[in-house]
Amino acid sequence: MLPMARERAPWDKGRMEWETALAVMALAAAASLIQALSGFGFSLFIVPFLAMVIGPKETVALANLLGTAVNLTQFPGVRRAADGRMVAAMVLGCYAGMPLGLAVLLLTKPALLQAGIAVCVLVFTAVLARGWRLRGTGRRWDVGTGFVSGILNTSTSMSGPPVVLYLQGRGLSPAAFRGTTTGYFLATSAGAAAMLAFSGTLTGEVALLALAALPASQAGRFAGNRLFRRFDERRFRRLVFAILVVSAVSALVNALR
Repeated sequence: MLPMARERAPWDKGRMEWETALAVMALAAAASLIQALSGFGFSLFIVPFLAMVIGPKETVALANLLGTAVNLTQFPGVRRAADGRMVAAMVLGCYAGMPLGLAVLLLTKPALLQAGIAVCVLVFTAVLARGWRLRGTGRRWDVGTGFVSGILNTSTSMSGPPVVLYLQGRGLSPAAFRGTTTGYFLATSAGAAAMLAFSGTLTGEVALLALAALPASQAGRFAGNRLFRRFDERRFRRLVFAILVVSAVSALVNALR
């Protein structure tokens, strides 16, 4: 059973608790495996559980650090397929929205923030499960999508759903979709991590925990890539949606308690 978050960060006198570190490693591996197999779900899966383990504010910082590392290793292989202009426009909008999200993170009580994270996961899971898409085109839509994504990034670390819905609506090829999302998330997660560090949310303890979880996340990604062709995509996506609902409901119940 996962250790529940306390009122403070789960470190005692600057040292990580081993149960916390092991739980984060397991969650990072599972989230990376899900991402590799289904093409989505890293933050949607890991954020609600991390919020219960280390607290919601620390979770936003940790998830952005792990996201930066994962996308950094993926980007060299997919960068040529990325739509550079679309990435640049979305990144511009994202950086405009991230300060607003950071204000929400800093001013919101942890229990309320955790409940908000849980609700966001439930809403985004329902939207993705129904296959909804955003049908807009043009630079205004690029910037607007990035703006919404930026607010969600620094407030909940779940910047992905608006971008996924928008790019699916644009009808990009699988290669272009993967390259564009990877480039976007690399640029924005790194910027969010810098903002969080400047605000004091990303502490040395959080960075140490991310470093400890990095090998597990890479192992999960590697295993997912190797197992990709062995899974029935439709059935696995249903399983992922069920897991996301369970994680969100668990976080919501924990917040209300």
